[in-house]
Amino acid sequence: MTLTAAARLVERPEASARLRYAIDELDGTIREIRSTIFALQTPAGAPGLRARLVALVESARAQLGFLPALRLDGGLDTRVPGGIGDHLLAVVREGLSNVVRHARATRTTVSVCVEGSRLTLAVEDDGIGIPAQGRRSGLLNLRERAEALGGSCTAGPRPDGGTCLRWSVPLPPPGEACDED
Repeated sequence: MTLTAAARLVERPEASARLRYAIDELDGTIREIRSTIFALQTPAGAPGLRARLVALVESARAQLGFLPALRLDGGLDTRVPGGIGDHLLAVVREGLSNVVRHARATRTTVSVCVEGSRLTLAVEDDGIGIPAQGRRSGLLNLRERAEALGGSCTAGPRPDGGTCLRWSVPLPPPGEACDED
């Protein structure tokens, strides 16, 4: 974060670009370390939700031209049932796809948090925002997914520009989370 803030202060474009590249590389290394740590903690078999989210976000790098920041908090592999996890992955995929197709962003952050009895996703970018006119079928699909699970989905402008997509759904009580796949 300190390096990102410093990059904004650098006046020479080539120096700023080099600094941003180094930041992206550090972010990638941190993600790889986190993914490895969580993979070691996940039981053998299919990759956990956390690892699938890391892979999905990392796969967006080629289309975006930069690596999105990723923040994962809480018991994603232990508290989120498979069906809800599948919905979450589809929403992340659609959110990143919207950034690629519409936002003209230079930075994107994907945050997923399990806190208490809620799973919350935020996909934020520094792009041009949601145009007043245009199709809303993708956002409608995300809202319907959330509502089908008893949750909500909103998308709107960020205070400092860009867009924030927020998707949040309730989770079953702790003992029931692993029963539903």
